[in-house]
Amino acid sequence: MPEQVFHKVHYSSLPFKEEAKHVQHSTEMYSGLFRMIGALRPEGISVIFNRSHLGESIYAPLYRGYSGDFVFNIEAKHRDLIQADLYLITLVNDPDRILSRDDGKSLYKTREDVQADIDGFVRAHRKSLIKNKLLLDVGTMTPDEVSGIIMQFLREQHPDYNPLQQSLQFE
Repeated sequence: MPEQVFHKVHYSSLPFKEEAKHVQHSTEMYSGLFRMIGALRPEGISVIFNRSHLGESIYAPLYRGYSGDFVFNIEAKHRDLIQADLYLITLVNDPDRILSRDDGKSLYKTREDVQADIDGFVRAHRKSLIKNKLLLDVGTMTPDEVSGIIMQFLREQHPDYNPLQQSLQFE
């Protein structure tokens, strides 16, 4: 969508080790995320949230030792918004392909670690209350092929959608 302007938000790990502090801060942050979406929607501003709140449901149990499923309660509090204008697009791939592209900055080190991440994202994708969802195993697809599938998905959700004239919000 070369004519679109998107604001990309990527959340990185928090410095807190204590579960209660981490959950409290995350709850405030992700609730703010949904309030921000609600405020920007009438303005026609598109926002891409890279992993955003769903990442917490994967990384809390894997790396901090507690459930991150509280994020689904946050979704439930914003049900009207997430049932209408959000799109959850989850891209997965084979663990060996992911490892072959690793830049050395990832939390995972083994194939099993990567598979745990993938399994977590698939679980979060399925458990999310976001209505408009696409789970795509990109395999050996080119970026153009992946983009084409995503654009087709968006057209199916909104048959009159023209990416050069309208703006949608993505998760």
